[in-house]
Amino acid sequence: MSVTPEEIQREKARLPMGWGRFGKALDQLPGICEPDESLLSSCVTLNPQFRHTSVTLAGGLMEMTQATNVVLAATSKRLIVISTGMGGEPRRHHEFAWDGLQIAERQKKKFSLRTGEGEIRFRGAAKQMVPGFLDAVEGKAV
Repeated sequence: MSVTPEEIQREKARLPMGWGRFGKALDQLPGICEPDESLLSSCVTLNPQFRHTSVTLAGGLMEMTQATNVVLAATSKRLIVISTGMGGEPRRHHEFAWDGLQIAERQKKKFSLRTGEGEIRFRGAAKQMVPGFLDAVEGKAV
């Protein structure tokens, strides 16, 4: 029961049209996950730490090299957050245990998750991915 190609394809099919580039991050999950871990749901949002501040073309190009988005993967064991560039290239990942994780806010294209360390606000989410993703989080979070 590990992350299967079928689970990854299912989540890629949920990506909005034109967002297929974020499938590259989903493809990384078998190398991140444990053999007995399965993929429940995923969601793409803006990176909570990214701030668009540039007013010049050169500055905008520099911002594009940063981790602008994140792919959230709800698995049977944890929440995995994979940061990506604008082109969807995976960068680094972080993880949160289900224990103590809560949904603090739930809206169409944004939501907040609360951990023992604080609250993380995700915005600019793919609105068709949010309901299923938050349902999976709600089902696993304790």
